[in-house]
Amino acid sequence: MQYTATTMSRHIRTHSESTLSVSAYCQAHDLSPSTFYYWRKKLAGIAGSAVEPIGFTEIKPVEEPHRRSLCLPSGLRIELAGLSISQIAELIVQIDRAHA
Repeated sequence: MQYTATTMSRHIRTHSESTLSVSAYCQAHDLSPSTFYYWRKKLAGIAGSAVEPIGFTEIKPVEEPHRRSLCLPSGLRIELAGLSISQIAELIVQIDRAHA
């Protein structure tokens, strides 16, 4: 019987999630152990070093810190990253109080 890469990949993944030996898994699914080992080796070569599971992977975007700059009348420019506008306002108030 001929198997597609998708079918064999699914069998390999299902086997890895089970507690069965390769022989027991192959017997339960009417597979030849030599075919199973052949496909496991072939798919591992395609995937690099391991068989990748089939399905979806959640990708979480990395949130970049907000970059803001403050330009003073003297020409001084301050770059601020990761602070909200309210935090910047509080920083300015604190600096003003310290120099009053």
